[in-house]
Amino acid sequence: MSHFSRIAVQLDDIEAIKEACKELGVTLSAGKARVAGYYGDRGSIEADHVISIAGCHYQVGLVKNEVTGNYDLVYDKFSGEVEKKLGNNCSKLVQSATYHKVARHAKLKGYFITKKLTDKGTLHVELTRY
Repeated sequence: MSHFSRIAVQLDDIEAIKEACKELGVTLSAGKARVAGYYGDRGSIEADHVISIAGCHYQVGLVKNEVTGNYDLVYDKFSGEVEKKLGNNCSKLVQSATYHKVARHAKLKGYFITKKLTDKGTLHVELTRY
């Protein structure tokens, strides 16, 4: 039995998610696919996009939530491999995608953006406009 979890997050910008995947060194595949878990993709969930991690059997699916318009994250937590790379509940992915969305919109409005990872692992973002 696979141990799939569905995490509701506020990610709605696929371009920001692509940038986050590039930054984290993982691969995002577009198009419907089954998400690999403990038993491969048998009995798994179909996702709109799938994130693959090099050297990892497990994948993360992005499933569009028709009610919220956001992507829910679906993955098998059994081995802990996904969370070693992407953080608890994929927090590193969510943090990075959120940053890339904010950065793109801020730059369009004429802001300069800097980011710094704090000692606690949180991201400090500063917007400056001259």
